[in-house]
Amino acid sequence: MLRGMVFVDHMNFDIAIRDYYIKSGRAPISLDYGTLFQGIVSLLPNIDYLKTFIFAPAPDKFLMQDEKLSSYYRWIQGLKGSPCIDIIEGRYLARPKNPTVEMDINDTNTYYKVEKGTDINLAIHAITKAQANSFDVAFIVSADTDYIPIYRQLKTLGKITVVVAVDGQKISKIRPECDNCIFLDDKFFTKHIRRKKEEVDD
Repeated sequence: MLRGMVFVDHMNFDIAIRDYYIKSGRAPISLDYGTLFQGIVSLLPNIDYLKTFIFAPAPDKFLMQDEKLSSYYRWIQGLKGSPCIDIIEGRYLARPKNPTVEMDINDTNTYYKVEKGTDINLAIHAITKAQANSFDVAFIVSADTDYIPIYRQLKTLGKITVVVAVDGQKISKIRPECDNCIFLDDKFFTKHIRRKKEEVDD
């Protein structure tokens, strides 16, 4: 059996899922990360699931004032210690649109957000683990073309690369650079819905 490892650009993945459900006129669902990534690996035959690395940015002090981002970060923190999941943090920074105007968390016209570290962290972990022969198949959960150099390097190291995207995402530039592509849709997601606490306690 081949060994599969999952590398997740989490903000990219989270936004893609939300867009997928909003475009279909439905509310986004909450996914069970305890089964989700093993489920992704199982979509291809003869691959054993090893573990998942989730790359997510930590908001700076200013952005922590945004309740949605603060809640997102607390949720990411809650994943630490989950079986077969490692969290690798980058940075999410606020920058003023106009240096002469003070940033106001309630006014997005005064600032913009910059994500730092996710791409390079994912690249370092995927390539160093490939060099250590820690896996045979890399599942990269992102439709970002910035990862194309990583796919090329992993293939040079003799690894199989699988791009995992959400249905509807465009990956035409990525397809020639990876060994396989998987599209996730509602049929897959509904198999991995996070159960409410009261359902788990029953």
